[in-house]
Amino acid sequence: MFYKISLKTFVFFIFSFILSVSISCTKKVKEKPTQVNKTVKIPLDIYSKLDVCGCNKEAIEIIDFARDIRNEFDSMEQLKKQKGSVKQIRELAASYVTLLESCFRRHASKNFIPSECNKLKELDKKRSELSDLGIPLVQGERIKL
Repeated sequence: MFYKISLKTFVFFIFSFILSVSISCTKKVKEKPTQVNKTVKIPLDIYSKLDVCGCNKEAIEIIDFARDIRNEFDSMEQLKKQKGSVKQIRELAASYVTLLESCFRRHASKNFIPSECNKLKELDKKRSELSDLGIPLVQGERIKL
């Protein structure tokens, strides 16, 4: 009698067995990751001590330096061929973004108040001119040249 099980019942038991085995196998005990001595490098924020005027002055210097590099070439294609110049532009763009982040973190809205030393119009004009020349520094180190 025992051996006379219907085909449907047999398939159901086999399917149930396979399903229960697969579920039990997927439930693994989560192990705690082993402690590995990792030294995390925290980037040094060289701009954290600057006041609003210092931030503006540094931003203008970075833009002027990037413009000097760009002006060495007649076109962006010539600039792109010079890997050293492209690397310098990317480093300047990364520094520019770091400067903006650091100054905004430290001074917040004070950065947007024009003063004798915080020359926002001059900064915006120079940044726009550089962007028109094909170098948008605000993209940071991922700048597409």
